[in-house]
Amino acid sequence: MKNEEKEFITFIDETGKEQEAEVVMCFKAGTPSKKYIIYTLNEKDMNNMVIYSAILIETESGYKIENIVDDQEWSMVKEVMRHVVVNGKEKVE
Repeated sequence: MKNEEKEFITFIDETGKEQEAEVVMCFKAGTPSKKYIIYTLNEKDMNNMVIYSAILIETESGYKIENIVDDQEWSMVKEVMRHVVVNGKEKVE
């Protein structure tokens, strides 16, 4: 089993609250290029770990996130998530 170090990020959410999250993965996509983050707040539901995805924006004081509201953008993010489940995140480009 591969021993991977967990990565954490602190960001300001859409309500203005500071959150610390465990990063599942980050990737860039789209035109113009945007950075997306898939993360968890270590919450669990009936099926397992709850994960979130958002647009990650770097600011002068750190990071903030924005919800993905565009249907095409959301479809692309879901496709990346499916790809990771099947192939592993090392193969995402």
